[in-house]
Parts: sequence; C-alpha cells; structure tokens
Amino acid sequence: MILGVEMVARRVLAPEDTEPGHLVARVLDELRALEKHDAASIRALRRRISAEIATAEAGVVFDLAEGLIQEGFDWEGWEFINSHGAAFAGLTRARLEKLGECIGTWAQADAFATILAGPAWREGLISNADVDNWARSPDHWWRRIALVSTTILNTRSRWGTGDTQRTLAVVGLLINDRDETVIKAVSWALRSLVPWDPRAVRTFLEAHEGELAARVKREVRTKLETGLKSRRRSVHSEASVHSNSETAAS
Repeated sequence: MILGVEMVARRVLAPEDTEPGHLVARVLDELRALEKHDAASIRALRRRISAEIATAEAGVVFDLAEGLIQEGFDWEGWEFINSHGAAFAGLTRARLEKLGECIGTWAQADAFATILAGPAWREGLISNADVDNWARSPDHWWRRIALVSTTILNTRSRWGTGDTQRTLAVVGLLINDRDETVIKAVSWALRSLVPWDPRAVRTFLEAHEGELAARVKREVRTKLETGLKSRRRSVHSEASVHSNSETAAS
C-alpha cells in the first residue's frame, strides 16, 4: 500500500521535477513526441501535466512557462500559468510584461491577452492604470493587447459580466490610432460590448464619428443591427435559412 501511495505521488509531481530545468525538459520532450501537433493534442497534454503539478509552488510553474516560451511554446506556457491557482494569483504587470516579451504576431498578442492579461485584469491582479499604460505603449502589439483584454470582461464563456466603463476607457485612448492591428482590435472591443450595452456602444459611435476608422464604424454598426460582424455573413445566413426552408417545404 505504501508503494501505491508513492507511485500516485510520483504521478502528481516527481521530486526531480522541482529541480531547475528538469520539468521543462520533460514537458518539451513530451510536446515534441506528440503524433499530432495540433491545438487539441497539445492542450490535452498540457491539461494532463497541469493536473500533475497542481500542488506545485508557483515558482515551479513560472519556471516551466518561461522555459517553454524560450523554446517557442508560448501559449502553452501561458496556459500552464492560467491553469495553476498559485501561479495565476502571482501575476503582476511586471511579470506579465516579462512573459510577453516574445510577442511579435497577431496570434501571440491575442493569445496572451485572452489567456493571461485579460483574465488577470478581470480578477484585479493588474489595475486599470496598468492596462492604460499598455494602451499608450509605442509597441503596437501591447496596444492591441490592451484592447483585446477588454473582450475578456465582456465574454460570458470567460466569466465576463460586461464592463462598459473600462472597455470604452481603453477604446477612447486608441480611437485615433491607425495601425491596422489596433484598428481591428478597437472594432473587436466595441463589438464584444454590444451584447451587454448596445446603447452605450451606439452613443460612443455617434460621439466619435469623426475619429473612429471607417472599418470600426462599419463592423460595429453591423453588429448592432444584425448581431454579426459582417453584413455579408448576415446575407449569407439569411440565404441559407431561405434555402433550407424551401428545401424542407419541397
């Protein structure tokens, strides 16, 4: 029976896994050995290892995440932190900025904002001032991260409950930004707020008609009117409904 307990304990977290670099090396080996390197397979592995290290100290998880990020497994590292209570609770603006030093693509910025930055803001681990500081960053990826983080406040599936004030405050800082990555994020931020407060979004559009990019106004108005980002998608959806109805009738 004692042997059985020891075996279970080893599956939870082997003693050597707390040694610097050992856990990182093991996880990297398992990631690289996957038959499929799609998101589903990687996430299944991440969840299994997260269960193993659930009782580990936060430092162990941060070391793992940083080691994975250095090897190009950025979102995987961020998810390990998000899924570990103590590590997630230890997030600060400084730590987030260190974890996000590698960001240089749309996918990385959006993953970082939705996995770590947005949830940390939602839970009060970073302040409104911290996010505002990112919105004023000379780096367009951090400006995008500030905007995408607002979508977490407004997404039910991510425990968002709607936050008009904070969403519009960040958007207001960036309405004149004409970087394409930022323009699209402004649209996303406003559209995410529509289900919660369409009146506030409509009022904001009217008040800033001359400042917002044409793309933002078009997409957000379409969202307000149809519930979709693109009117073309709305037309296609209606056509599909009519087609299905006619088929059923015949």
